[in-house]
Amino acid sequence: MPETDRRLAALVEAGMILSSELDLDSLLQRIADISRDVVGADYGAVGVVAEDGSLTRFVYSGISQEQADEIGNLPTGIGVLGAIIEEGRPIRLKEIAHHPRSYGFPPGHPPMHSFLGAPIVVGGSVFGRLYLTEKQGGAQFTKDDERIALTLASQAGIAIENAALQEEVANRQRDMTIFEERDRISKELHDGVIQSIYSVGLSLQGSLALLDRDREAASSRIDAAIAELDNVVRDVRSYIFELQPKIVEERGLAATIEELVRDLEVNTLAHTEVHLHEDACRALEDGRQMDVVQVVREVLSNIARHAEAGSVSIRCAREQADVVLEIVDDGKGFDPGSVSRGHGLSNIEDRAAKLGGTITIAPAVGGGTVHRLRIPERE
Repeated sequence: MPETDRRLAALVEAGMILSSELDLDSLLQRIADISRDVVGADYGAVGVVAEDGSLTRFVYSGISQEQADEIGNLPTGIGVLGAIIEEGRPIRLKEIAHHPRSYGFPPGHPPMHSFLGAPIVVGGSVFGRLYLTEKQGGAQFTKDDERIALTLASQAGIAIENAALQEEVANRQRDMTIFEERDRISKELHDGVIQSIYSVGLSLQGSLALLDRDREAASSRIDAAIAELDNVVRDVRSYIFELQPKIVEERGLAATIEELVRDLEVNTLAHTEVHLHEDACRALEDGRQMDVVQVVREVLSNIARHAEAGSVSIRCAREQADVVLEIVDDGKGFDPGSVSRGHGLSNIEDRAAKLGGTITIAPAVGGGTVHRLRIPERE
């Protein structure tokens, strides 16, 4: 198998393996092992970053237990290892010792020359760093090696977010309400996120067979797979957000909705307009704001996935004794009566019922869809 095909196959396998691992410690070890194998390095490691930039965990691969015992204390993130987070980009070196931040190695440490490091980003923040040293064959790491390391770091970020989500849910099992949320989210993860990752893996595997026969079709498949991974990242972040209701209370309803709309604008490049009347939003900040936010999140997620909209507007205002929240897009539209309820539509309807209100979905004038949530004001 050509080297390019072997690496692509390895990346597909890595993504599927990482998506199935939910224990954080085991996941970090998997990342170190897989990255070293895919990139072709003698040594690999993953460091977890604390708020002050030091390393709180350091998981290594390629060094025996005897060597580790001889080296002694694990790295804390100074020198070259600390430069990655400060510079916020990958670092590729032919000779570690030539870097101005190099401090050398402790006694008993195996010799290392070539170096490749990349940040692992989780939820928009640097969670850790991926380190690879000693390119196999004595050469230095290439630009292609750097791209592969960044792809692996991105896959690792998704897997870590998924593992963190599962851990967060597990910690809240004592509360029955949270337990019910856990059951619902678990089903959505299985039916949505995990199956999407698996589907991406199969698509990439299929693209391997096309490489020799139709490279353009293979390239299109890979582009589609990358786009689907973007959707997966967005979904995982939404689930994590859903498990942090205090965020909505701290920011307020209007600010939270505006942030969701900004995310939609960034991810879809659609033009957005937001008109949120302060008194209407304030009327819902009585313990119901989280359910309102989840309706908005679900609707905007569906628009991003399916509507192909060029513009989206959202309005919240009082109408007599009700508060009405309306989301309008100019996308391709759909008939809500003829599609599967799925988890998305079911969640929207369940949230509306919990709010004591109604949700209507209808064609928009000129094309697209109108979602209208009507909630009665409380006395």
